[in-house]
Amino acid sequence: MPSFSLIVEFLTGYCVATDSANREKAEWPPHPARIFMAMAAAHFETEPTNQAQRAALEWFERLDPPDIAIPHHTVRDVLTVYVPVNDQAGGEALIQRSRQARFFPRVHIGTEPLRMTWRTPHENGEEHLTQLETICRSVTRIGHSSSLVWMRLERDTSGEPTHVPDEHALERGLRIVQTGTLKRLEEAFNISVIKEFAELEEQISVSKGKAKSQFKIALNERFPHGQPKSQRPVFSVSRGYRPITTPPGEAVQSQFDPNFIVLRQHEDTTQVYGVESTAMVTDTLRKLIMSKVKEVPSWVGGHEPNCDKLKSQNHMALIPLPFVGGKYADGHLMGLGIVMPREIPYRERARVLSPLLFDQENNLITLELRMGNVGVWKLVRETDFAPKQNLRTKTYTDPSLSWASVTPVLLDRMPKADRMKEPTAWREEVAGIIAQSCQNVGLPAPIAVRVEKTPFFRGSLRAMPGQGGFPQLRKGRFQVHVQIEFDKPVQGPLLLGSGRFFGYGLMRPWKEEVQ
Repeated sequence: MPSFSLIVEFLTGYCVATDSANREKAEWPPHPARIFMAMAAAHFETEPTNQAQRAALEWFERLDPPDIAIPHHTVRDVLTVYVPVNDQAGGEALIQRSRQARFFPRVHIGTEPLRMTWRTPHENGEEHLTQLETICRSVTRIGHSSSLVWMRLERDTSGEPTHVPDEHALERGLRIVQTGTLKRLEEAFNISVIKEFAELEEQISVSKGKAKSQFKIALNERFPHGQPKSQRPVFSVSRGYRPITTPPGEAVQSQFDPNFIVLRQHEDTTQVYGVESTAMVTDTLRKLIMSKVKEVPSWVGGHEPNCDKLKSQNHMALIPLPFVGGKYADGHLMGLGIVMPREIPYRERARVLSPLLFDQENNLITLELRMGNVGVWKLVRETDFAPKQNLRTKTYTDPSLSWASVTPVLLDRMPKADRMKEPTAWREEVAGIIAQSCQNVGLPAPIAVRVEKTPFFRGSLRAMPGQGGFPQLRKGRFQVHVQIEFDKPVQGPLLLGSGRFFGYGLMRPWKEEVQ
């Protein structure tokens, strides 16, 4: 299908744009609506009477939302900047000029461009694209005036997106444009009325006597509330986007979808929970989900219609997202993940889980995990495209030959060898049990399995309970930390063992330099 892309290069290496819902957060990537506004502004500032350009923008606003290729980026900390206000009245203004707190949230992008691709039949497209090219050359910034850009249009691009629109996805929504957007922007800017007001004021300033009085009367009648102003445009329509995960051709996919739902700790939460609380918080979240879902499908509840244990298909898993793997990692829980089987359609996921995550006005719901005397943990859906490392789905899903456990693996069966009397035989038998666990979930048998009591990721805890380690999930079952090598890349999420649906046996791609 014919396509074209808008390429945006940030000349300073930074994008400075404020999230429309939170003035202290950066908007990244720039929403399609923001890109359109920048192009509309360029048109009105350079050639407002050019009907060909206007027709091109009106054609452009009718297109479906674009695919997006988001470059690697880093969100910078937001600092409070105190900016002097405009000149004040009174003789003390120059001495006691007030300052107001302002925020300039920014994202570091470097030299790699942002790419938005529209795949659409070109109905009179060539003529419109030529006009859009001209408009792009006049766009100087996206967002704040310091966010300088070079914007251009490319035809029939073959670039691969990182995120695609999906109206049924439970991913963050980006503001989009629709038919009539250009007209609404024009009306919000209110330029004709503002000019009329200015012209009347000019007439008053140059007139005298009766004529001046008549112009004042006309001004008061026409503008009883004073000088008209431009309105900030509001875009209330958004489209959900989901990330694209493209594993290498030889990668083996796990049973779980890499596009899992991330719940992060809410800013208002005062209680902090450690990774040792995994079983408690995942069990509480499961009960909350079961109470919110009107009709619990098998892939959520984990049971067949006759209440037997589900065997006909895989089902939802809940995983901890702890701060592990870094120099200063301390193992505190940053959030939780809701992981779903690959075979569950996005439409079905949205139907079942939307009431848990969004209210009737499509606002995010703050979830409260009430755990008695232990406290209340508040969670909210992670909507940032650049979350912290341990809240990124890629951290747990990137294809890898080597994987290590974040939480201990609960063995599917008890080893026959005695761990104290026959340590070597015990380790070999446990390695065999782990290898079988991999095959039980559709993965190839690993070529090497390393079994330890101590964690591989800094910040996690020992597998042994009672020694500053993880609580025993089930009595009479051993739990161990493991590091696994495969002969071909495996794509996560990778969950192993009989506790995998409650956060035990969570694996992450492993590299020795992590420590």
